[in-house]
Amino acid sequence: MRKWHWVGIVLLILLLGIGAILGLGWVESQRNEQVHFNREETLLLVSNPSRSAIRLFMSGRTLQEAKPLEPFNGKSIWLPKGNYFLLARQNGREFYYPIPIIGHRSGPDTDGTFSITVRSFKVEDTPPLIAGSGAWAYIPSGHFLFGERLNPHEPHYIWLPAFFINTFEVTNAQYREFLQDPLGYNHDMGWTEEGRRWRSSNVSQATALLTPGHAEYERFGRDDLPVVYVNWYEAMAFCKWLTGKLGKNRWQFSLASEGEWEKASRGPDSFDYGLGMSISDNEVPLYNWRKNPDAAVTVVGLRESLGHYLANRYGLLHMSGNAAEWTLSVHRHFNQEHPYVDDDRNWEKTQGSRVVRGGSWYTASTAVLSLGYLEALEPEVNTPYLGFRIVAHVLP
Repeated sequence: MRKWHWVGIVLLILLLGIGAILGLGWVESQRNEQVHFNREETLLLVSNPSRSAIRLFMSGRTLQEAKPLEPFNGKSIWLPKGNYFLLARQNGREFYYPIPIIGHRSGPDTDGTFSITVRSFKVEDTPPLIAGSGAWAYIPSGHFLFGERLNPHEPHYIWLPAFFINTFEVTNAQYREFLQDPLGYNHDMGWTEEGRRWRSSNVSQATALLTPGHAEYERFGRDDLPVVYVNWYEAMAFCKWLTGKLGKNRWQFSLASEGEWEKASRGPDSFDYGLGMSISDNEVPLYNWRKNPDAAVTVVGLRESLGHYLANRYGLLHMSGNAAEWTLSVHRHFNQEHPYVDDDRNWEKTQGSRVVRGGSWYTASTAVLSLGYLEALEPEVNTPYLGFRIVAHVLP
């Protein structure tokens, strides 16, 4: 009996010790959680099956102000409220992942964390180049913060699969090829029913039709300028034609959805404008914005843009200014209670006004150049400040 008595005492001591250890661990866990709460921190978790070389950065107010965060073990870190991005280097290329943190355990995952998966990228999985166009920028899959930051009820996380977007708007030279191709503008194949109905009683006003002798040719008609005076039906028909011409049953070209456009335009830095968090007097020259309908220079072309304008960190030019851009999406209100989803708003047959983003050379106020600002225009509208750029998706 005495033997079992001592065994019981030993077991009791062990249980009390284990309980004390667990209790101390719980207390420490609660203390740490309180620290994370006070600092408004969210846990970033990185999975890197591609074995890319990765670095973590805190975004600045401009491209040049981003700062590396070190040390970072490449797997996890608690981040206070702010904008960050992950840089992954793989096979000589750089890929960027936005990490906007909005508070304590505020990430998009169910437990409030923010998870990123860095996947392998194959160079051969890049869309074919388009003659006279910008390059293709790759936007990796993942979450970003969508919505106008000035409205506290609007910003919310959405997840998008990977896609490619062109670094420049579609040009007059590219659109002119579409106009002249027998399988292009005048062929019914690429048009929606509503688009064919519009085309049957209207003539295109696209600036690609201007010739060197025309009074507006220098301002709007030169080959490498963005094509403007193009309505939504015409832009979509161009994308259908390009898919048939270059897609080779592998690639589909389209207008960007509203979600894709905003993710690409904000860049991994999660900017409010194309190149930063504000547009001050010193920053205005970074943008092609004149708010003057009689300006001698309106839109600027690809060559001039590459020489005199900055791109965002994805490599995209003129996400604020130059030509405003049609998106694929029908205009529908969204907020945190009714989040944006990739539904029938992004179907070409859905009726309604379509979203325009980015502001232009003609924009009346810098507020319109904000990346969260949108206009809703009827699809038959065309103006001297409205063009489009294209995205590419791998066909299933």
